[in-house]
Amino acid sequence: MGPPTDLASLRGKPALVNFWASWCEPCKEEAPDLKRFDAELGDQATLVGVDWGDVAGNAREFIAKSGWTYPILRDPTQKVGTAYGLNGLPTTFVLDSDGDIVRTLQGPQTISSLRQAVASVD
Repeated sequence: MGPPTDLASLRGKPALVNFWASWCEPCKEEAPDLKRFDAELGDQATLVGVDWGDVAGNAREFIAKSGWTYPILRDPTQKVGTAYGLNGLPTTFVLDSDGDIVRTLQGPQTISSLRQAVASVD
């Protein structure tokens, strides 16, 4: 599931926080682009996944099948997603270096849209 992390540790550079679930069909569509994007991201920003309201075993299987190596947080009670104002999956929140949400990307993203989101953060 990648290295341990928490949202407070994301400050200092832009971050993308991607909420997903194993049962979400659009999340399955997006998974390969997230893997490729993470591989090219380097130190430009941090990508973090949040498994939202999922069964742990299903989430682990989805992560393994997707080949993700970036940090994944769990939100089994959906409290974090609710606090972020989540209203559908997948959703990617773009945070600036202070940890403030500057953009919300609804639906499955592409490498191009993720690159553009990072480039737009001051």
